[in-house]
Amino acid sequence: MSALTVHLKATYRQLKLYIWLVPMIIVLGRTTELVITFLTDTMGASRLSESNMLILLLPLFAIALPLSYYKRIVHLGASRMQYYRGIHTVFAVWAAAVALMNSLWLALQVHVFHNYDNAIDLVAAFHWNDFGFAGSFLYQTAFYLMAMSLLSMLVSGFFTPAGWLLSVLVVAAIPVGTAIPELRVHVASFFRTLLLNDSLLLGTGFNLLLYLVFIAGGWLFTRRRVH
Repeated sequence: MSALTVHLKATYRQLKLYIWLVPMIIVLGRTTELVITFLTDTMGASRLSESNMLILLLPLFAIALPLSYYKRIVHLGASRMQYYRGIHTVFAVWAAAVALMNSLWLALQVHVFHNYDNAIDLVAAFHWNDFGFAGSFLYQTAFYLMAMSLLSMLVSGFFTPAGWLLSVLVVAAIPVGTAIPELRVHVASFFRTLLLNDSLLLGTGFNLLLYLVFIAGGWLFTRRRVH
């Protein structure tokens, strides 16, 4: 059995309840919405695309695995490097799976269900679909990997003063940056480059560059971790 299969199975078993909870919430939410729509005749109300709600799984993995999976696998004899490579491979698989689901679902909404006008879809909101199916998939995957690696890095540094300081700086960066007029334009430019880039190459490249930075930062915390 390959190392990837072992990590995928182990992490799935550990978070199985939460993984299935998200689709259940989606189904219950949509069922409630249909009942309310039928009873109150509120057709045409905007709603978040169903597949976009699967994105909730990604921060769940990025936060939960560094906290709990680390202890289990290291206590079983795995090295810190084996653990670190394992969880980031798991992150990549889930990021690609959610990106694929979002791209497929948008295509179904537009070409099969014809209910795209009533849905708020993040793929369309950020214009990732302008790059076609493959481009949308690549842009999403790069962004999801970047976001997961950032969260994982912050959680991995939770037990060190440097990690606490970094978390405070990251959390404070957006409100402070948007509150100061001189910095606001730079904050807006950063997020446009990150999320709304007109170039697929530059957009995915920028996300992947940040991903590598956060990977390196997370490893600095992980290799010194004792908890």
